[in-house]
Amino acid sequence: MSQLTRLLFLTYVLALHVVIGVLVLKTNFLLLAGKTLGLLPPEEWSLPLYARIVGQAAQDATVRPGGVTLLGDSLMEQLDAGLIAGDAVNVGVGGSTTRTLAAEIPVLRSLEQSRGVVLEIGVNGLKYRPIDAIAHDFAAVLDQLANVPWLMTISVLPVDPKGNAARQRPYLRNDTIAALNNELRAVCQARRSCRFVDVSVSVSRGDAYGPDGWHLSAAGNHALATMIRDHLPSSN
Repeated sequence: MSQLTRLLFLTYVLALHVVIGVLVLKTNFLLLAGKTLGLLPPEEWSLPLYARIVGQAAQDATVRPGGVTLLGDSLMEQLDAGLIAGDAVNVGVGGSTTRTLAAEIPVLRSLEQSRGVVLEIGVNGLKYRPIDAIAHDFAAVLDQLANVPWLMTISVLPVDPKGNAARQRPYLRNDTIAALNNELRAVCQARRSCRFVDVSVSVSRGDAYGPDGWHLSAAGNHALATMIRDHLPSSN
């Protein structure tokens, strides 16, 4: 091997190591590779989500029986349970999908003694899978809630198409959300104890959205809580 060839080879090896170093240290290459190879859980199973679920399990151990349980993602998490019922407890977890919720429910032992559940879930799953797969996981969630006295499922809310969230997340499209709601409604209505409530009217006012056009403002949360409360079954 000539000196020039050896020099070119060493330069190539050095450049290759630099590229690999950049991939490993400056990008999410290892994270993506781990998920692709099945060595890491999907992105929806983030460390903050795990931490929130562990926290909810600890909270669940202190829940008194016979109350209303609010279950779902960040839309539910941000609601003031006291606006819905005096005995309501909120175990919503931001970032939840139908799939992560199906895995979380077994640690929520208080659900077995709840007088009813208000459920809101589904929109986050649009980032990871098609609507039919979300509906399949939603059915698994409802199967785990089959023994609660009553179950109210509220619709996924539309987003403000001019908001930052819709611009930054291609999956947040109101026609897609409407199609998702149709599937969730059908799954719910196939079960005797499940009632599907369309709460879109709760965000019809201009001040209902927060800055991102996805999550609700204080006024929007209050309107949503009022609508949920008005649809609760009688406690008699």
